[in-house]
Formats: sequence, C-alpha cells, structure tokens
Amino acid sequence: MLADSIENEQIETAAVVLGLARPMVEKEANLTTGELRFIGRRLIESLTDVLNIAESRGRRIPPYSDAK
Repeated sequence: MLADSIENEQIETAAVVLGLARPMVEKEANLTTGELRFIGRRLIESLTDVLNIAESRGRRIPPYSDAK
C-alpha cells in the first residue's frame, strides 16, 4: 500500500535525522547558531511526520476491549 510505504520512509528518515543530530548537539560539538537551527528544523519536521503517522494509525486501529 502506498500510504504504508510513505509512512515507513518517513519513520526511517526520522531515525536517520535523529542519528545524525545526536552527535551534533553534544558538548564537544562546535556548531554555529545557524547549524543548530537547521538541525532543530529537521528534527521538528521528522517528529511532526512521526506524530502524524501515529495519529493516523490510531484512527485505523479499533479501540481495545478487554471484554471476553
């Protein structure tokens, strides 16, 4: 399904962005304000995508019922 494929790509991209951003925000990293803003924007975009996926999937998953 196309939507699932796009969601998987967005999740993979978020994982890559996170992996790249982690060392860039360590104490020993010497980044400019512009570079930090760039990283922040990429992280916000990735987080927004992942949250949209979670919300969308939540609408497709039927509510859990413990009734047996």
